Amino acid sequence: MPSATVPYRLECPCTVDDGAGLAKSNVSAFWTESWWNLMWPTRTRESLIESVTARMPKNLLTERDLRRHQKVIDSESGEIVGYARWILPASHKGDWLEAQTPDVSDELKKRFSANHLKANWNYREDMDALDEHIPKWKKKHQRGQFIVLDYLGVRPDHHRQGVGSMLVQSGIETATSLGLDIYLVAMGRNALGMYLKAGFEILDENTQDLGPYGVNEPYYTYYLVKRTASV
Repeated sequence: MPSATVPYRLECPCTVDDGAGLAKSNVSAFWTESWWNLMWPTRTRESLIESVTARMPKNLLTERDLRRHQKVIDSESGEIVGYARWILPASHKGDWLEAQTPDVSDELKKRFSANHLKANWNYREDMDALDEHIPKWKKKHQRGQFIVLDYLGVRPDHHRQGVGSMLVQSGIETATSLGLDIYLVAMGRNALGMYLKAGFEILDENTQDLGPYGVNEPYYTYYLVKRTASV
């Protein structure tokens, strides 16, 4: 009998040609989260996807030496449904190169920079105050050399299908092989259970009221670490 098709596949790296697919997946991943969509009270999801599409190629090329990018593909549709961005310490910039976005010509870089600059990225700057505690957390807890899970997003129609876990476990395997811990900031509670199940520990947490910004909901933030350096 023919083998069943694997529903999802993890791929890396992400290339500049993935801009539109990543934009659709990433905006959709957080669009239903009040702490996120409140930053763009007059925008539609589609208009924001358009802006993120224009910005994505430059973002993928930013700090190429340290940033690593992964995507999860829905095998049936071929669409990107999950994405993770990791940041290596400078001492390990020669590692995990299979997840490094391929470089492009200077001409393309100029074009991508221009598109990035022209894209509408006006957001509510008053909400920046909600994250003012995060730099203090980092200063308090970060030790030695480590990897940062800087971004993780999964399309809501693919939640609880193991997509996020695929990305997280891949990073854990790499961190373990390099002898590095992983730090991350979790915004909201949706992915907290997944992180804890993967062995992350909560170092700090904070709850704030979104009422002053227009929604009677709490905004949760967590600072977590996965200890792999001593494993």
